[in-house]
Order: sequence, then C-alpha cells, then structure tokens
Amino acid sequence: MYTLADPPAIAPALSADVPAAAPAPRTLALSFTGDGREYFRIWVVNLLLSLATLGIYSAWAKVRRLQYFDRNTMLAGASFDFHGNPRAVLVGRLLSLVLLVAYHYAFGFSTTFGLVVIAGLLLALPCLMRGALRFRLGNTSYRGLRLGFDGSLGQACLAWLPPAFTVLMPGALLALYPEQPALAALPLPLYLLWPLMHARIRHFQHAHLLFGDQHAHYEVRASRFYRFYLVSGGLALLAILAIGTVAGLSSVIAGNLRGAAVFVALLSVLIVLYLTYLVMGPYLVVRVSNLAWSNTAFPGIRFRSTLPARAFMKLQTRNVLLTLLSLGLYRPFAVVNVYRFRLAHLHVEVDGDIEAACAHVATRGGAAGDSVADGFGIDLSW
Repeated sequence: MYTLADPPAIAPALSADVPAAAPAPRTLALSFTGDGREYFRIWVVNLLLSLATLGIYSAWAKVRRLQYFDRNTMLAGASFDFHGNPRAVLVGRLLSLVLLVAYHYAFGFSTTFGLVVIAGLLLALPCLMRGALRFRLGNTSYRGLRLGFDGSLGQACLAWLPPAFTVLMPGALLALYPEQPALAALPLPLYLLWPLMHARIRHFQHAHLLFGDQHAHYEVRASRFYRFYLVSGGLALLAILAIGTVAGLSSVIAGNLRGAAVFVALLSVLIVLYLTYLVMGPYLVVRVSNLAWSNTAFPGIRFRSTLPARAFMKLQTRNVLLTLLSLGLYRPFAVVNVYRFRLAHLHVEVDGDIEAACAHVATRGGAAGDSVADGFGIDLSW
C-alpha cells in the first residue's frame, strides 16, 4: 500500500507525458541610443567631404550613416550592425546617374534610342530595387545573425514594372507625339490601380525577408490599401477647394492691388500645397507602416507597429519648419527625431526570450557575399 510520503512510481511517468507549457510571449521595445548633436557632426563631415569629392564620397557617407543608426538601435540589450561595402554603393549610384542622364536626353538623339532607353529603364528598375534590398538587409546583422532578402527577379518585375510603366509612359508619349499632348493622359487611368501596385511592392518587400535561415510570413489583402488612398484623396480635395477659395478672393481684390493680390494668391497656394503634403505624406506612411509591419512575422517572432498619425504629422510639421528656419541645419536632428519616433512605436513580440529564438536560427552561408555582389546603394522607405 502506498502512503502519502511514498507516491506510486507511475505518477512521474504520467506527468512526463504531459506536454510542456508553451513559453509566454514577451514584448520587447526597440530604442535608439544616438542623439541629434552626435549625428550632426557626422552629417556635416559627410556633406563637406561629398562636396569636396564631387559626390564620390557620398557612398562612404551613406555607409557611415547606416552604421551609426544600426549600431545605436538596441533590442533586448544588443545592437544591430551594418557591414556594407561603400564601393557597391558607389557602383549603384553611378549606374543610376547614367540611367537618369540617358532618360533625360534619350529622345534628343533619336526616337529609336529613346525607346531603347525607356525599355532599359523598365528592365533595370526591378533589378536595382531587388539589389538594394539584398544589399541593405544582407549586410545588416543582429546578435551575429545576418538579415536577408530572397525575392526573385521575376517577383521584382511583377512588383515594380507596373508603377514604372505608369510613371514613364506619359513622358515617352509626349516625346513621341509632341504635336498631340493629349496622348500623355492615356496612362493616367492606371493611377486608379496605384494602391494595388503599392500593396504588391509592400508584399514583395516583407514576404521575402530573412532572419538567418528563417523566412518571414506576410499576408495582407491589397484592397486594404485603398482606404488609405481614399482618405488621402479627401485631403487633396480639401486642398483644391481651399486653393480655389483663395484664388477667388484674390481675384475680387485684384482691381485695386493687383500685384499684391497675385503675390498673396501664389503664396497661399504654395502654403496650402505644402501643408497638404505634410498631412498626406505622413498619413500614408503611418497607415501603411502599421498595416505592413503588424502583419509581418518570423517563427516565434512577431512585429507590432502602433505609429499614431496625428503625432507623426505634428513631428514632421515641426521638423520641416525648423529645417526651413535653420536653412537646412536642423535636418540631421529631424532625421534622428523621426527615426527615434518610429522605433518607439515598433515592438517585437517573442515566444520566450530573444536569446533562445536566435539560438534556433541557423546562419546562411554566402548571404553577405551574394548581397554585395548584386546590391546597389539606393535608399528605400519601408
């Protein structure tokens, strides 16, 4: 007979079959340890050296900037790092410059040459954007593990060719048929599909992220992007109504003070347009970032973005005003403010702890070398 002090031997066997409880998820906050004054010194040196070298040093300046921000981005007591080669950035910028110059002067040589350049730009853009993501992410590390990007060239074409065609076609039609400028409006209906194009680009950017050998999961309906653009369109409509009102009032008083009225009207139009940009731009950035990052996850790791639209609009408005008043010298402080604000509203939810999650991630061989080989230094807003 068993007593309370002498339990049966079968009890441990039964308890061993009970599955262990899943580790409780922890929410980790990202933080930025840098400051505007420190970055201002880096920014001034980068600017002066870039001017002195006719822009050549800008590639090294970009790497210094990325290293500064990554090495001051903290998550769970560890910082990120950037390992990019400035020469890859320089090659990408020189190629981009050649393509832009060719596009600007292409039809001045001949129609055939212009069409060849347009076709080349359409084909080059997906390669450049894919290479930029591979370069930026493949050279970024956290706790010794490289991030990465494995989107294919075909997927890049599906994401980037439609918006590139929409943007380039009006100029090409004007160059081909200068006597019929109305033809340039033919591609304009394609802008009704711009939210879908934006959604496809975001899917390409987020669905192919890598952390070591772990692939990201991203699933968002493209139709959800239309809501953000409808709100932005409403703001634009309000701006147009405001511009029309200002123009009407100015025409009423133009009889007595024509010169002053025209000046006030133009100034008012510029102010309204710029304020509209300050409202529409941050609104789209906030809504799209929250939607995209909150639906991005790795095995055992999830992201949650909670950027507030109004607060971000206020921050951007203050940054623009102070940058204008300081003749551009406030720019590095504005960059730090925006970066810190966005990090403060991006959280990482981990099952258990981040050390255990990283311990289960395998290191990919050759990822960094591949990224440098085909990557170009183009900044992206995601």
